[in-house]
Amino acid sequence: MHRRHDKINIPIELLRSFVAIQELGSFTKAASHLQLTQPAISAQVKRLQQLVGGEVFSRNGLGLVLTEKGEIISKYARRILAMNDQIMSLSGAKPHARHFRVGIPNVFVERMLFDIVKSCEKVGQTDRIQFCCEPSGDLVKSLNSGYLDLAFIVSAVPPHAQPLSKWTETLVWACSRDFLLSPGSPIPILSWPQAVSDQTAIDALESFGLQFTVAFVASDMAAQLAALRSGLGFFIFPERVVPPDLKVAREHYLPQLPEVTGGLYLREGLDAKRMAPVIEGLDNVLNPNRAVAGRLIPERDDAHQRKSRKGAA
Repeated sequence: MHRRHDKINIPIELLRSFVAIQELGSFTKAASHLQLTQPAISAQVKRLQQLVGGEVFSRNGLGLVLTEKGEIISKYARRILAMNDQIMSLSGAKPHARHFRVGIPNVFVERMLFDIVKSCEKVGQTDRIQFCCEPSGDLVKSLNSGYLDLAFIVSAVPPHAQPLSKWTETLVWACSRDFLLSPGSPIPILSWPQAVSDQTAIDALESFGLQFTVAFVASDMAAQLAALRSGLGFFIFPERVVPPDLKVAREHYLPQLPEVTGGLYLREGLDAKRMAPVIEGLDNVLNPNRAVAGRLIPERDDAHQRKSRKGAA
């Protein structure tokens, strides 16, 4: 029987099952991965929910998603599991080596993924990286929850995470090369629900009092590109990744778009030194203002600054 001041501990296996479900997207896959039965996984989640006082997963049209309480638990569960594995390694046990998870905005993938992969191969890290491709808004959530270790994010509002480097991205309208808007017609745009670019386009058009229509809706980059190439309307891109078979639309009736922040962000609590080669490789490819190799790691940055100041003196 528990005394009044006894601490109640969450069994580590509950957290491991919880994280596996989140990563793999289903109870069945998590059970197979952990070599448990599905009823056992379900029982563990039920027990975890009893301990934390609420649901940790909910379902939507896309499958399992974390509740607000689940997102908070995920953030701490990953730290607890990492510390548990570090402690166990002292005994000579070799915990499963988890890949680094790196988030890349899907709008950058077509033009830049090849260079990103080659950069990681160059530093010998490709076999340790799992790339995750989502809109920047979703990458922010994944980074905050602890699912991603490192993320390249382009957003008007930067995430609450450790910035490793930041720069400015210029947004432009893009359309097919033969697209023509009939006089007096509303401006057709391609919509990506809940994406930063979607709201940016709408805000810009509304601020100028322009008439527009949503001609196409999809949350898949391949579908958006197909719609653009079919001449259905306009879509917002960072200027440097507009596909070469499309054109930057500079028509007089289109409003100017705001600049946004691009940057590399590290998961809270993760030591940048652990991912230094990956960070350096990604920044060399992604950062348009990349100038001084090694400036991303604070200790190296300080040393470089001291050397520069000494040379200037």
